Amino acid sequence: MAWRLVDLTVPWGPEVQPLDGHPAIQFSPITTHEADKRSNTQVIFSIHTGTHIDSPYHFFPEGKTIDQVGLETLVGPARVFDLTPWAAPGKAITVQELVSAGAKAHELGGLRVLLRTDWATQHWNQADLYRANPYLSHDAAQWLADAGIVALGLDFAVDQGPPYPNHYVFLGQEIVLIENLINLGQIGAQRFTLVALPLKVVGGDGGPARVVAMIETAD
Repeated sequence: MAWRLVDLTVPWGPEVQPLDGHPAIQFSPITTHEADKRSNTQVIFSIHTGTHIDSPYHFFPEGKTIDQVGLETLVGPARVFDLTPWAAPGKAITVQELVSAGAKAHELGGLRVLLRTDWATQHWNQADLYRANPYLSHDAAQWLADAGIVALGLDFAVDQGPPYPNHYVFLGQEIVLIENLINLGQIGAQRFTLVALPLKVVGGDGGPARVVAMIETAD
């Protein structure tokens, strides 16, 4: 068995656009090669910057923190649905558009579902990342949650903005959100294995993550 790997992770550095009110990623040296013959770095950042995973605790004080989310949720069978024909800045993605992209509610139970618009691929380092994004309609969010998915990955913000109603829908049913993915167009239509591993932040409302699609090949 052989695998083709697709990295779905935003490059992680100061150029990543943060959510309004959150700090940009900041690096500062602790030691340097020039002065100390080794490099060590201090980082200031928001957990919810770049590719990251939201835990239920993000919106629910009684919800699981990111270190409590099981690996069986974060690694397993997945599908990606291409919404690029319907995506546009500031537009809500509807249930009908999910269906038109090939999503069938009775086939989604137990899957990690990824939604592609190419928004983050094109805007991850631009000021409009969270200001002009497509987003899920509330009905579409509820439809996906009711279908029994175990995780939702997106390359666009799931909500238009505060008060973030779709976060309540998914995290309230312990469906983790894998946000700011890129390169979803490199996966194709087949099923694959998603590996989405956040830092094991104790008590964390989320965690930065390296996210990879593992696609079985015939080679």
